[in-house]
Amino acid sequence: MKSVNDLEKTQIRQWGRGLDGDITLRYAARGHSMDASFEAFARQMAELAPAVRLKKDKDAAVQRPTFFIGGHVAYQALPLDRELEPFLAVLGDGDRLADRIAPDVRARLARLSVPALIKVYITSHCPFCPATVSTLLGLAACNEQVRVTVVDGELFPDAAREDRISSAPTVLLDEQFRWTGSVDAGELVTLMLDRDPASLGVEALKGMVEDGNAAEVSRMMAHRKKIFPAFVELLIHPRWSVRLGAMVAFETLAEEDAVLAGGILDPLVAVFAEVDDMVKGDLLHVIGESGNRAALPFLTAVVTGDYDDEVQSAAQEALEKLK
Repeated sequence: MKSVNDLEKTQIRQWGRGLDGDITLRYAARGHSMDASFEAFARQMAELAPAVRLKKDKDAAVQRPTFFIGGHVAYQALPLDRELEPFLAVLGDGDRLADRIAPDVRARLARLSVPALIKVYITSHCPFCPATVSTLLGLAACNEQVRVTVVDGELFPDAAREDRISSAPTVLLDEQFRWTGSVDAGELVTLMLDRDPASLGVEALKGMVEDGNAAEVSRMMAHRKKIFPAFVELLIHPRWSVRLGAMVAFETLAEEDAVLAGGILDPLVAVFAEVDDMVKGDLLHVIGESGNRAALPFLTAVVTGDYDDEVQSAAQEALEKLK
């Protein structure tokens, strides 16, 4: 695996001397075969630029080693060769990249109020990738709702296969829209603004509730008169903090639109048998908050059925809430 060469070491040293203060480079290692390479790069960064402070994130929900820059940029790539310059730019001062975005595009991007999850696949020998990455990082620097993940498709071929990547750069927006080759910032921002919030994926909604914007998720669903399909996925998410944020959003929705909230019953009943007991308890709480008395037969069946005591207790509480 490639390591930092002498030219790159000089580039990092010069960059480090220009820093005004300490900078935190957060990283996660998840038992992957590439962990050692990522940790070695992080150590070299700290040695060459003493203002860089390393912080290992043991709780990050990632499958691959990752560098985190702020709260909305992630690198699942070793930023060497031509990729080093945009990496150092966003790590040191993202505003430099934001300045490269045309003023009219920045003005429109300021209106973005829901997360836009961008994933860009690169390779170390791709001549067009650094410019594309710089553009995307510039958009992220303009609005924190833009979340960018840079993935090296050669280092992580499993990820590339999963996303059906055949060339670089390839840019994915919300795992629904894709571009191959250079990307126009204005076109991308237009699509971000024109998206139907009901089509937002799980990761976008998860980002909102984890950022404390559960009320905004509720507001969007109330405005569209629709419970978003991905919202149900939040309610059965394996992480408790995500489910909690989704339950907060649902309780707000129930106060704003009781009829719409009642529509959560069928989707939750459909997935009830598939989830573990802890999640079952949370779903039963949501059903109790839904105000939908059509749930009474289902809840009665849980109370009298072959379920864990805590699940039956949650069903009983939901029954009492609806009666």
